[in-house]
Amino acid sequence: MSEWTLPEDSESLKTFLGEAKASGIVELVARVCWNRNLKSIEDIREFLSPKLESLKDPFLIKDMERAVTLVLSHMEKGVPILVYGDYDVDGTTGAALLSHVFRELSVRYEAKQPDRFLDGYGLGVPAVEAAVRDGFSLLITVDAGISSFAAIQRARELGLQVIVIDHHQVDPILGLPVADAIVNPQRSDCGSGLTQLCGCALAFYFARALRTRLRELDPTRTLPNLKQHLDLVVLATAADQVPLTGDNRTLVRHGLQVLQETRKPGLKSLMQVAGVDPTRVSPSSLGFALGPRINASGRLASAGLALRCLTTLDVGEGQQLARKLDALNAERADLQNAIWDEVRADVEERQQLGQFKHGIVVADPGWHEGVVGIVASRVVDHFKKPAVVLAIREDGIAKGSVRSLRGINVLGALQACQSLLLGFGGHKMAAGLTLKPENLDAFGLMFDEAIEHALTQKPETKDLKLDGRILLADLKRPALEQLESLGPFGPGNPEPAFSTFAAVSSVNILKGRHLKLQFEAEGYSVEGIWFNGAERPAAIDALEGARRSGALLEWAGVPELNRFRGASKPSVRVRDFREDGR
Repeated sequence: MSEWTLPEDSESLKTFLGEAKASGIVELVARVCWNRNLKSIEDIREFLSPKLESLKDPFLIKDMERAVTLVLSHMEKGVPILVYGDYDVDGTTGAALLSHVFRELSVRYEAKQPDRFLDGYGLGVPAVEAAVRDGFSLLITVDAGISSFAAIQRARELGLQVIVIDHHQVDPILGLPVADAIVNPQRSDCGSGLTQLCGCALAFYFARALRTRLRELDPTRTLPNLKQHLDLVVLATAADQVPLTGDNRTLVRHGLQVLQETRKPGLKSLMQVAGVDPTRVSPSSLGFALGPRINASGRLASAGLALRCLTTLDVGEGQQLARKLDALNAERADLQNAIWDEVRADVEERQQLGQFKHGIVVADPGWHEGVVGIVASRVVDHFKKPAVVLAIREDGIAKGSVRSLRGINVLGALQACQSLLLGFGGHKMAAGLTLKPENLDAFGLMFDEAIEHALTQKPETKDLKLDGRILLADLKRPALEQLESLGPFGPGNPEPAFSTFAAVSSVNILKGRHLKLQFEAEGYSVEGIWFNGAERPAAIDALEGARRSGALLEWAGVPELNRFRGASKPSVRVRDFREDGR
């Protein structure tokens, strides 16, 4: 269970609610605006209408001018450029965006990505050497490169120029690689204030800068309409879960509009196979529906499948690739669920034996290394402890991922265990690691001790911040449609969540994992869905008891319009419940 946080109704808030009502803003929406520090009607109007013209100048980013100059030089010479994107959604969409822009500018280019299993993450020395053999003299990384010191040093030795477009943190000790241009707002000498942009968004800002200089060189030249590629930017921004404030909010708001009428055949087909209605899409639905399908390409096969899907101009090829990605995602989901079921049973059994007091470490030769990171996140969500999930590969190496929760630095924990590891890397909340299987038991004990030492607070509870307490009858279509206008929701602008009192008249288990509920209060009925709620037997017992007795429960959840096959109805996505309202 979570610790609920409900704001108090101050006199200032009550006054604001009255002003909002007079302006046609329902209380549901007004409360959310107040909690987002939008405390005047004018503030709300500005928030609802972000303009592309307000985006920051791309040349504020350090090395942007240098990067553009390098590309212009290669364009003038007519020599090919290699675009090298990471294999996740951000890197794939970023590489796709530059591919579209270069194609529209008649630039000679090729786009490639690393293989997760053969090449690992980022730009490697073999990729650099292959680029030189293939005749490239300029390589542009997207969503990678900031930590590729050896590869970029090798590029310099071979005479291959490198532009790094990356948003990841700069190593505080090693600093920057010796690239010819590094477009990364995270570098300490960059004062752009654009540190929250994802890799694809940075590629978009590079494209804006390139277009600006081309316009200055030849005002009569026909240049691409970059706005049409915001459909890719919104995909990446949603998948990378960067804060939806400032420029990101503007990019996503307009990107969702572009996505409704996307001209990219593969992206359109991908939405169709995923059951996504482009007219009703949100960042969260993109993250749940499209993101996993793009990622499945790199997790189970080649990331190139997704890149081709996002760049093809052929309708038939787009449909074929979208179906392949959908099939890979279904395979990924089956693998993930099967591994999760095994992990959960194993952890529950071993916890009864006194293991995993502070951290969880599990490994198996039958698990697929492409999905262990997702499983580790589920382990953390379920058991509320940092978790390491590893696949033991055929080459005798255990490779996997560690995920954490607030207050616990797992990267520091891995550093404390490095004597047992072959390699590791990442950040405080998530990392990757490799080790020999014979060291697993010792690593499990050492990791558990390291987590105990790293604990800064008990992670048994997780704050659930709510926007207020409402009546079930407040969840009517007009109010929920108005609530949607405050989107896109995500980090920095979280989904509105409220509490309400209601009885539960039906409890049904879906797919063995989720709960479909029906709420009743004062003659009003609303459907609810609790994802993964069926994995909590104690909760099911409590809900069945409340259903039989008709007792009122207090629910915390996200009110929304549930749209399916052209129809929509009010619904609550449940986050938690409690029986006594305290």
